[in-house]
Amino acid sequence: MKTYGMSVCALVSFVALSLPCIAQETPQNNPWNGSWRLDRSSLQFDGAPFSIAEDAEGYTVTRAGKANPKVVCNGQPNAPANGLVTTCNKTGNGYELANTRGGKPSSKVKMEVSSDGNTLTRTADITPADGSSPYTITTLSRRTSGSGTNATGEWKEASFNESQDTGILSILVHGDSIDFKETDTDKPITCKLDGTPTAIGPQSISVKLADPHTLKVTYRFNGEVGRENTFVLSQDGQSIAETDVTPAPAPSTMTVTLHKS
Repeated sequence: MKTYGMSVCALVSFVALSLPCIAQETPQNNPWNGSWRLDRSSLQFDGAPFSIAEDAEGYTVTRAGKANPKVVCNGQPNAPANGLVTTCNKTGNGYELANTRGGKPSSKVKMEVSSDGNTLTRTADITPADGSSPYTITTLSRRTSGSGTNATGEWKEASFNESQDTGILSILVHGDSIDFKETDTDKPITCKLDGTPTAIGPQSISVKLADPHTLKVTYRFNGEVGRENTFVLSQDGQSIAETDVTPAPAPSTMTVTLHKS
């Protein structure tokens, strides 16, 4: 569950921090172990605001006062931005983009304003670099200023959906390792429980155990904080309350509950 799933190595670090307690427990009675089903009715999302400015050449997205590189929509590759090369074409009420990284397809994105001009739908068909199955993320944003069927104006993200999300988080602690299967992956991942900071490409994860039932996780991308998550295990061990906070330039807050199944 890439948008609101628990990180494998975040959980690894958590278990390492609480290792003395785990050592006294078997995999069968460890309260974190098992399958956790996401309660979609509990999900609340306060998405990021942004603005779009269009002209005859293309468009520019601005978040938290910082403008992204302008996307030129003439059917030709744009100059690389953070290693990503974008080719954009204008459509009726939006844009279609093809993105590549290192010469390989990365994603295809469609942005479309509704006929009443009030919503903007962004559909991203993503091809993972690790060879795993392609998936789709759909984000719906609502207009907060501006009018018409063009994209120029102020917007705020209102909801999102991932096509590959099964809604099931699987956890198994055994010895000094953990098998972890997120809600949007088809295979579990095994990590060592050594508690050392873990880097995954440009991402790193650090963990703080505030108390036996509260886990705080900080995700960094290229050294910058990308997301801060808090997981709270209920006293009866039957649910996990998750709160995810993403800072500027795309600030958002998401809360959701997972139940042991």
